[in-house]
Amino acid sequence: MALTDILEKIQSEAESKAEELKAEYEQKKKQLNAEHLSHLQQMAKENDKSIETDGEKTKLKAQNEAEMEAKNALLKDKRALIEDTLEKAVDALSSAERYEDLLAEMMKKSDMESGIVIPAKGKEAATKNAVSKSGKNYTVEESSAAIRGGFILKSDRIEIDNSFETVIGKQLRGPLEIELNKLLFA
Repeated sequence: MALTDILEKIQSEAESKAEELKAEYEQKKKQLNAEHLSHLQQMAKENDKSIETDGEKTKLKAQNEAEMEAKNALLKDKRALIEDTLEKAVDALSSAERYEDLLAEMMKKSDMESGIVIPAKGKEAATKNAVSKSGKNYTVEESSAAIRGGFILKSDRIEIDNSFETVIGKQLRGPLEIELNKLLFA
């Protein structure tokens, strides 16, 4: 499965989830507004005319607070959806049919001509095959790293974390979040 297919599948799932979140947001907003409106109407009945101006300010404040609470809830849900989407991308790459080819391409793009490759746990054989395909002078370490996919490349002076968790979760996170926000919530 190609990376574009994986990303399209993730995008499709994310768009579906975004629609659910939008509907949930509207429902929460209506519920909160209804509760606050009811509360404000009760307060208005209890206050006399001399406090009417203060009641209007309180009503406006309560409505603003309800809207802010609904926006915060939506933002929290959006963040959770983006985080879930990035986690699914890591899982999809880690279980991709062309896993070896992905690793080989990553190795080919590395500036290090020689070094030690620490494979992901359970992906040792695929990593050895990827080293062969890359044409680099890398040695695969017998022990593995507690990562879901990718590899760690090290030399005497430097260690480069090419795990999918780091590449997607840290190195590409900013641009991916921007694109996901555009795709999911525009």
